[in-house]
Amino acid sequence: MRCARRLSSASVPKVSVIVPVFDPGTHIDDCIASLLGQSMPAGDCELIFVDDGSTDGTPARLDELAARHDHVRVEHIPNSGWPGRPRNVGLDMARGDYVHFVDNDDWLGEEALERLHATALLDEADIVVGKVVGHGKRVPRNLFRRNLHGVPFESTALLGMLTPHKLFRRDFLARHDLRFPEGRRRLEDHVFVVGAYLQAERISVLADYPCYHWVLRGGEDNASYRPFDAEAYFENVREVLDVVERHTEPGDFRDALMMHWYRGKMLQRVGGGGFLGRDPGYRRELHDAVRRLALERYGEDVQARLPFNLRVRSRLLRDDRHDALLALAEFESGLRARLSARLDGLELRVQARLAPRRLRFVRRGDRLLWDPPAALARVLGEQDRDATDAIAGSRVRLYLHRVGDGAEHALPVSTEVRLGARRPRPTLVARARIDPATAAGGSPLPAGAWELRAVVSVAGFEHARRLRRRGSPLVISS
Repeated sequence: MRCARRLSSASVPKVSVIVPVFDPGTHIDDCIASLLGQSMPAGDCELIFVDDGSTDGTPARLDELAARHDHVRVEHIPNSGWPGRPRNVGLDMARGDYVHFVDNDDWLGEEALERLHATALLDEADIVVGKVVGHGKRVPRNLFRRNLHGVPFESTALLGMLTPHKLFRRDFLARHDLRFPEGRRRLEDHVFVVGAYLQAERISVLADYPCYHWVLRGGEDNASYRPFDAEAYFENVREVLDVVERHTEPGDFRDALMMHWYRGKMLQRVGGGGFLGRDPGYRRELHDAVRRLALERYGEDVQARLPFNLRVRSRLLRDDRHDALLALAEFESGLRARLSARLDGLELRVQARLAPRRLRFVRRGDRLLWDPPAALARVLGEQDRDATDAIAGSRVRLYLHRVGDGAEHALPVSTEVRLGARRPRPTLVARARIDPATAAGGSPLPAGAWELRAVVSVAGFEHARRLRRRGSPLVISS
C-alpha cells in the first residue's frame, strides 16, 4: 500500500533519497529531521521511505509525514528481514536523476544533497562518495584525504567504504541492472557497490564536507550486529569475490581488489580483541570457515602482498595453528602507543613508540627479526619473523578530530624511523604542519575545537591514541 502525495508528472526531482525502515523507534528522528532540513529545496528532491513491515508506531508516523510534505513518499511492504528488498522497492519508485541511500538511524549534513548533486553534475560522475563521519563506527580515513573528481575505478582506496550511502546516477544503475541481493544475507551492499564501482566510468569523492553521519546502534534491533552463521557469511564473501572476477581480467588490479576481502573480512575475523572475545566453539568455527575460503581462493603468493603483522596471521591461519593465532591475538590486543607531542605555532612534532617492552626486534646480520612471545616463537621460522622492510615503512598518521560531531581530516605527515644501535626498538618521529586554510581535505578548516589524534604503526602493528599535553587532550581551535 502506498501512502503519499505525488510530485506532479512535470516535476522531475534532482535526487531521490531512499530510506529502508524497520522498527527504528525514536532512532529515526535525526534521519527525518536531517532530510527535511536539507539546503536542497524540497521541490528538487523526493524522500522515499520503504517500511519493511515495521511493528512499532513507525508506519503511521511515516504516513502522517507524507500527508504533510509533498516531496515525501511512503511504501509499506511485508517484512523481508534485510535492507536489500526495501532498497530495490525504493529504486523502482525513484524518479530522480540521482538516488542516495540512507539508513533509518543515520542522518545527513545540512548541505549534503546539494553538494553531492553539484559535484555529480560538475564531474559528470556516475557515483559520488560523500565524506562519512562515524559515530561509534570506524570510517576509512584514507578515502577522505582529499576530493577526487570524475576518476575511474583504479584505486583500492574506494573499497574502504562499501556501504551504499552514496549518490548514484539512476540511469547508470538501470543500464547495468544493478540491484541489491534480497533475503536475509550479509554483504548485500558489497555486491551492489562493487558491481557499481567496476562498471562506472567516473567516480567522485567529496572529502571536504561531512555528508553522511553513520551511527552504531547495538542490540537486537540491528541485524548487522547479531551473531552470524560463519559458513553462510563466507559464502556471501565468495559471491562478492565472484563479482570481482566476473568484471576484471587476471592481473595486478584484480589481485589488489581480492586482497581487500582477505585482509578485512577474513584475516580481521581471526585476530585482535574481537576474536579473543568470541565463545571458544564459535571462534574455532570462524577459524575453520576462514581457512577453507583462504585455501580455496588465495594461493601462497598472497603472503607477499600483506603487511608484516597480517602476514604472520595469515601464515598461522593457513598452517592451521589455532592456538598460535590466539596467542598472536592476545599479543596484538596488549599493544599500546607511547607518545610525546610538541606544537609550535602551526608546526607539530610527535615522537612515538609502540609498547617497547612488548614489541621487540633482534638483529641477524643486516636483517631485523621480530622477537615474538614464546608460544609464537615455537611455530614461526626466521623468514616468517623477518620485519626489516616492514620496520622501514613504519609511520605515524595524524588526524584532526572535531569535538562534538566527530568529523575528521588527515594531516600530511612525514615520519622518520630511528633504531637504537644496541637495541633495535623503533622510535618514530613525525612532523606535520597544521594549515587552517587547507586542513579540511584541501579546504579551510571549519570552525570548532579540534583534537589531535595519532595512529602509530610499527611493522603493521597499530594502536591509536589522542595527543595530550600536560595531561589534557591537545586541542586547537579554528
